[in-house]
Amino acid sequence: MTNYDLEEVELIKDQIGLSTLFLFTLVVSLSLSYNELLKYENKPPLYTQQAEETVLIINRTLAFLISIGFLLINIKDKQVKEVYNQGNIKNANLQIDASVITLIATIIVLYVAVNGNNDSTQIENPEV
Repeated sequence: MTNYDLEEVELIKDQIGLSTLFLFTLVVSLSLSYNELLKYENKPPLYTQQAEETVLIINRTLAFLISIGFLLINIKDKQVKEVYNQGNIKNANLQIDASVITLIATIIVLYVAVNGNNDSTQIENPEV
């Protein structure tokens, strides 16, 4: 394996780790949505109101950190491609742009969770 391959392998391992964490945030997000469904059906919820808000903020903070991680990986990937004159730099730039947009989205949903005043879970979106 070349040095380029070794560096790319490390970036892919980092992506796998962050993707696994992202899957965890999706499961938590689904549990929050299910909790909301239970409340509408007048069934006992999974979380108390305070626990629900805490879980939501922690989950969205984790999503924010994950998006920062992906942005950093994409920046590093572009740098590796430039150093070794490999890959498509235009596509690397597009990946960085996508990561910035995702980061902006996670900042918005985190802000809503922190400032939602008890209704923040009603807008829970497992896809963000």
